[in-house]
Amino acid sequence: MKNVTRLPPGDHADLRPVALEYTLDWNHRVNAGRVEITIARSEANAGRFVGDAEGRSTGFARVLYPYDFRAQSIVDQNSLRPLTFQLVEKERSGENSYDIIFEPKRQIFTTTSKQKNETVSNTGRFRFDFGQDALSSAFYLRSQPLRNGDKISMVVTPFNRPYLASFEVIGRESHKVKGKVYEAIKLDARIGKVNPDLSIKTYEKVKSTTLWFSDDQYRIPLELQSQLTFGYVSARLDEMKWLE
Repeated sequence: MKNVTRLPPGDHADLRPVALEYTLDWNHRVNAGRVEITIARSEANAGRFVGDAEGRSTGFARVLYPYDFRAQSIVDQNSLRPLTFQLVEKERSGENSYDIIFEPKRQIFTTTSKQKNETVSNTGRFRFDFGQDALSSAFYLRSQPLRNGDKISMVVTPFNRPYLASFEVIGRESHKVKGKVYEAIKLDARIGKVNPDLSIKTYEKVKSTTLWFSDDQYRIPLELQSQLTFGYVSARLDEMKWLE
């Protein structure tokens, strides 16, 4: 825990309201899903970002694994720390929902599972004073200088368990996504589940994960790619629209 990055947000903390769409695929050959993300400023509470996301499996992947989700994250603009995170996911077998409240010293997460005619809810807590959710961790990461060789580690709770996410800036390069070439920042990422005894569970089937941000003032996530034992899966930027 002492190695978790606790720097204040960097010079790229702000972001114009934007709508982003990503294609999920396998080996850049088989389309597997779509994800749409909208980031805006809160109309009800000044000084907050609101991120809404929804997605689904598509094509042949949906035949094998029908999946839909929607999520919302509320993030403080000054600290880039999350306040609340909600996620609902539907599978063939039922529906799961996750509600996370981020307090200064802990995260409280409630999981509700609906399977056929049965509904089960559980509440857990993880004591840590610098937790992030899926959106705030991206905000925090892109805000940093991201100089070549920089390393950043965060504790991220995307569902009902915390994960240790570690990033290293590999360098700059021209990166092509969906036929368009971007000047990009390339990062290596390593993810491990935090066990109850605070040991880290790594995933042997995940050989490597790479992330690219646009190398400009906006630092838009362009692509995330994971090399697995059976090939690689990726999420690639398909469309981007400024909302202001």
